[in-house]
Amino acid sequence: MDTDNMKILTADEIWAAKDIEERTVPVPQWGGAVRIRTLSQKQSAELRRKAQRINPATKQSELDNEALEQLLFIEGVVEPKFSITDYGRLSEKSMSAMTTVLRAIMDASGFSSESVSEATKSPAEGSLIAVRVHAGEDAGDDEG
Repeated sequence: MDTDNMKILTADEIWAAKDIEERTVPVPQWGGAVRIRTLSQKQSAELRRKAQRINPATKQSELDNEALEQLLFIEGVVEPKFSITDYGRLSEKSMSAMTTVLRAIMDASGFSSESVSEATKSPAEGSLIAVRVHAGEDAGDDEG
């Protein structure tokens, strides 16, 4: 990509950009597809805030992996629309199908290893976020 000749956007062009997208995600295990929506920066921050829990042992605030997954799924899937109660029922469904949908939401919304690093420091057993995150080419040493 030739960045020297790229047009620099104005603030008005950025505000007008239609960057929240919807996508259809095939879920073969369910014999069809679901429709997902990318999340805004504001939604992402709100979901992380809602997924915070106090660790009873340390009395420190920590990101609850399972809560974040639940919120990502409920916010990210727009058709069919699911509630928190529905998500509880979905825990009986295929982990592979759920992973397919959650990965699509995270990938489409730009969740990177950095943006969920807190969630993976002590991943909950069976957490899909822990399954999703992998070190990329740009991964560096946390010490340095």
